[in-house]
Amino acid sequence: MKRQHKINHGWQRPSDPITAEYQHQIDRTTDKAETKWRRAQKAVQRAEKAAARAELRATRKPGPETLAARDEARRLVIQRLAELREIEELMRTPTYAPPVAVHRTGRQERLEVGDYQKPRKKKTPKTPVKTSRRTP
Repeated sequence: MKRQHKINHGWQRPSDPITAEYQHQIDRTTDKAETKWRRAQKAVQRAEKAAARAELRATRKPGPETLAARDEARRLVIQRLAELREIEELMRTPTYAPPVAVHRTGRQERLEVGDYQKPRKKKTPKTPVKTSRRTP
């Protein structure tokens, strides 16, 4: 099917001019967003200060809950490290020589162990040439 009309994809509708009322709405919304952002920044700073104070208090006078939680965390870390060492020990290669792969080459009747090497040719002993003449 042949198109009769070519569409101009680069064309854009011209924008309407911004009125004073619309600009006022934009400014008011921007001011509200900036105010919310400033409040959020202050809240983050207050939370960071509170966390730092709580951490300082916890290091000065640890309570029984803090001590119990710390001991439990240490116990879990030690347990995980022991598991990790056990897994590493299982992954380590043994100190003895690894087994050699057994290859069947198909050229010989016997089973070869190790890398394949071509069989050596049998040397034929050198003998003087003998000719026999038969006399009829």
